[in-house]
Amino acid sequence: MKPDPGESYLINTRVLDDARVNEVFYPAGMRQDRHRHHSASFSFVALGRYEERIGRQAHSRTIATLIYHPAGEQHAVAFETDVRIFSVEFRGERISRGMADSLDRGSSHRSALVAWLGSRLGYEMARVDSASSLAIDGIVAEMLMEGSLGNVLSEEKGVARWLAKVTDFVHDNFTCTLSLEQIAQVAGVHSAHLSRVFRQRLGCTVGEYVRRLRFEYACHRLLSTETPLCEVAQEAGFADQSHFNRIFRIEMGVTPYTYRKLHRR
Repeated sequence: MKPDPGESYLINTRVLDDARVNEVFYPAGMRQDRHRHHSASFSFVALGRYEERIGRQAHSRTIATLIYHPAGEQHAVAFETDVRIFSVEFRGERISRGMADSLDRGSSHRSALVAWLGSRLGYEMARVDSASSLAIDGIVAEMLMEGSLGNVLSEEKGVARWLAKVTDFVHDNFTCTLSLEQIAQVAGVHSAHLSRVFRQRLGCTVGEYVRRLRFEYACHRLLSTETPLCEVAQEAGFADQSHFNRIFRIEMGVTPYTYRKLHRR
């Protein structure tokens, strides 16, 4: 039975030993009044954009953002577009395993690793083989660690603030042609300092980070749409389809066409 227009609905759910993972769709225009959750949880935004109000502060939540909510935190939500979220609700045991101090308040985190973990979570949620629950459990553990890391980084002054601006800017503009100077202006730091700190903190160069985001976006489009390969390449920010094919073969060992065909069997 199809859900009524304007209502949210559950797409998929998986129950782990100490957590439940729900994949939920929320339609554009839907609102949730201020409410609280009894259990600690985090959400990964797989699609769309929404505004979340916590206390007097409004936060824009966009695709590939990981948001952690401690138990009892109140929030209200307004969905600006159609939104698909992976929501993970925990029982207390997992939160207490060495992370309670860094996860005693809410946080949000965006990185190439978070985007990749979210993509893998979606892939494993759609599978039903005997290893999928184990895989999902491992992904959830890594996401929880990333949420903990996000809170720790947010306590560091200076670097944490401008680095967060940089990663948000890159996530919002990775399909465009970006220059290091342009990104450095967003951060308000010298481009050389940006390059060094970015590599030290995130383990890759800015260019590698952008390329990874483009690749992850392209993979999602290949598996979730019938968009022609040339259009996927253009949407993801690759120079042309030939460049897209070459990079894809290096990363995955197959062409985009073969990847789409194999994963859709």
